[in-house]
Amino acid sequence: MPLFLLLIHIPEAWSQETTERAHFQIKIGATYDRGDYGTTDLTKVVFVPVTFRYLGKRYDVSVTPSFARVESSGGVQLIEGVPTPTGVAGTTRVTNSGVGDTVVRSRFYLLEGTRSAPSISPFVKIKIPTSPSALSLGTGKTDAGFGVEMDHQISRTILFGDLSYTFIGDITGLNLRNRPAGSFGIGERITNSVVVNGMIDWRRSVLATNPDPTDLVGVISYRVSPSLTVSPNAYVGLTRSTSDYGGGIEFSFRFRRY
Repeated sequence: MPLFLLLIHIPEAWSQETTERAHFQIKIGATYDRGDYGTTDLTKVVFVPVTFRYLGKRYDVSVTPSFARVESSGGVQLIEGVPTPTGVAGTTRVTNSGVGDTVVRSRFYLLEGTRSAPSISPFVKIKIPTSPSALSLGTGKTDAGFGVEMDHQISRTILFGDLSYTFIGDITGLNLRNRPAGSFGIGERITNSVVVNGMIDWRRSVLATNPDPTDLVGVISYRVSPSLTVSPNAYVGLTRSTSDYGGGIEFSFRFRRY
């Protein structure tokens, strides 16, 4: 779940008010979640991603390294940042922590939103296996994917969603499937500085024996200043392949052109 939260598209309802586009953005986040993920044992995960993004006139490019900490009795492995049951749990609880995987992502602003039409932004992404697979903090394989984001603002309400497809790197001994995914959400600008968003996300399970992960997510975005936004979030899993519950916070810093 943590990496999914990092990559979902939740547009800011006040972004259209900015007359001069910022050229650089840094996001620092932290999430904590817990669940049994379909096993007989509780797994706890702390995930800390840091995103560095360049925003061009018609595109953006981001690089997101991360830190992960997983406490479990084994039998689970982080795949796309999500604890996934891949074996039999042991009898001793073990805590592994270290560098997580790195995600490189780029969007192209194909269509700008208007009152009658949504904005459309295709994207591509690649996961670089920078985490030690021996610690089950990643797969040790490269994943790649593509998709499209859409959003449409109607007065103080914004509708948004995305569709994507990810090619999962092969792991010896595991028959992993590629992953189509989709999400849909709605946001409401409560004040000029506060936006409340809710969304539901579905992803096909990478293992045919596990149910498809589905989550319900809530995010509150508070614009402290034109350059700083703080976004606490919470989420609950709707199937046994996701966390029982979790939450976190993200700080987003934008910098104007020099």
